[in-house]
Amino acid sequence: MRRAKPKDPQEGGLGSLLRRRRNVYGFLARPIDRGTLEEILDDSAHVPSAGFTQDCDLVVVRDAAVKKELAEAAREPEYLKRGQAKSRFISGAPVVVVPCGNRSLFEARYGAPAEKSARLPWWLIDAGFVSLALILSAFEKGLAASFIGGFDDDRVAKALSLPRDGSVVPLAIVPMGYARKEGSARRQKEKSIVAARRRDRKDVVHWDRW
Repeated sequence: MRRAKPKDPQEGGLGSLLRRRRNVYGFLARPIDRGTLEEILDDSAHVPSAGFTQDCDLVVVRDAAVKKELAEAAREPEYLKRGQAKSRFISGAPVVVVPCGNRSLFEARYGAPAEKSARLPWWLIDAGFVSLALILSAFEKGLAASFIGGFDDDRVAKALSLPRDGSVVPLAIVPMGYARKEGSARRQKEKSIVAARRRDRKDVVHWDRW
């Protein structure tokens, strides 16, 4: 039997998504169709979680005032000042999703306090899986997204009215929408910088031992 020719990673599939995905710091004002958004949210539910605890919650923000609060908590003005963004990529994004690790759900399965029953904070690791799934699903559907991990936790918790006991922890701010078009020269420069900085597989992969 003739073997099928391996798929070129640039032709489609997960490999293509992983190679094309990048943080986007500028979105069009074009809204995201509700059905498309719900598909992305549904896709993100199909990731592993510790003991199938499903210990991640998503706060989906469309309200302009709340997006502005999140943008300030994530220091959006500093991105603009340093030239890392050309537009208000959080406050101006059509939708901002905040994946949150839910420690209460983990403890309901494995007991409290969670720190004594877990080697690692799995409720946050699970939220990381969900974040990546959100971003890849968005790219698959022609949108773009960013993973913003540096922000003021307390300000985000207050803006989203998260439980005051700290049982729900915001892991990231994920703005998503349709990407603003950038000049080909700028895109090529970014690709060259990333390619130069990316670690080679032989430096990352250790076979059998370190």
